[in-house]
Amino acid sequence: MIELIQEALASYNLPLTMLLGLVIFYWLLVIIGAMDFDVDMPDVGDVDAGSDFSDASSDGSSHHVGGAWLTAGRFLGFSQVPIAVWASFFTLFLWAISILLNYQFNGVPGDRDTGTATMLLLPGALGSLILTKLAILPVARMLTAMANASTENVTVLKKIGIVTTTQVTQRYGQLQIDGNGAPVLINVRLREGGTPLSKGDSAVVTESSPDGTYHYVEATQPHSAS
Repeated sequence: MIELIQEALASYNLPLTMLLGLVIFYWLLVIIGAMDFDVDMPDVGDVDAGSDFSDASSDGSSHHVGGAWLTAGRFLGFSQVPIAVWASFFTLFLWAISILLNYQFNGVPGDRDTGTATMLLLPGALGSLILTKLAILPVARMLTAMANASTENVTVLKKIGIVTTTQVTQRYGQLQIDGNGAPVLINVRLREGGTPLSKGDSAVVTESSPDGTYHYVEATQPHSAS
């Protein structure tokens, strides 16, 4: 135990140890109710509607960036759980793997090289991504079951809500509706040929999918040409 503490506080591991400490502090705040862990995946494609960049790229590059971010989220797993949960697992694995790699491949205690420790971060990060992906699978299933339980008594059909994701397409999207006085997020899709909806658009739920895992929506009013 003493040796582990010494390794964790060594200069080459100290930044990751401090980061892990922040993660632990964050979850302590969550436990006592001072913070909420239900943080959505960042919408990278979103920019301020009043900016010149938004006017120039609202129908172009911003949607491409948002689509790439969503694809990366599904591949790495951070679109399946709140981003705080994903980042916590990743930080924990990166800290542990960094200590293990330095202990095995970076000299002896008290005589380790900072440059070697920096290079070992790359395989450590790759290993952490894999382990995080595997670790969040049961967490994602649990959160999905909890979400389904919270919405099973909510009337969804004909409800009007607001799009909370970068877009709603035939493959991906979420809508926030009123569920008996409390906001509820549901997974939604467009039917083939439907015009993609953007974050903040209003849409109405028209039908549930055959397996009940998502719902079809339509815009509440036609998109006007800009």
